[in-house]
Amino acid sequence: MPNRIKGLDGGSIGPGNSNPIETIRISTPVNRAGADSSSNPTVDSVHITQSARSLAALSQAVQDTPDIDSGRVAAAQQALAAGTYTINPERIASRMLQLEQDLNAATSQ
Repeated sequence: MPNRIKGLDGGSIGPGNSNPIETIRISTPVNRAGADSSSNPTVDSVHITQSARSLAALSQAVQDTPDIDSGRVAAAQQALAAGTYTINPERIASRMLQLEQDLNAATSQ
């Protein structure tokens, strides 16, 4: 059983047809009550904070950093091939705990 949307008969959609689509009108500015229509309109402005600039720079630095450190991958491959690759479970556990603490601190701010 096909799904049907109420008000649409499957015909073409667009202005001039009997459908719920309206034409888009370009808006015109409205003068404030009591304001002189010959006065200059106010200009909108945007202020970017220093923290926003820093965040944008950090975001760009992250995007510019490669996803894979090919030097570390090559070193790990060589160590695996030579049989000298060692796993330090204490270091792994310590790093995992540190990550958890960092994440908890970041979400509590």
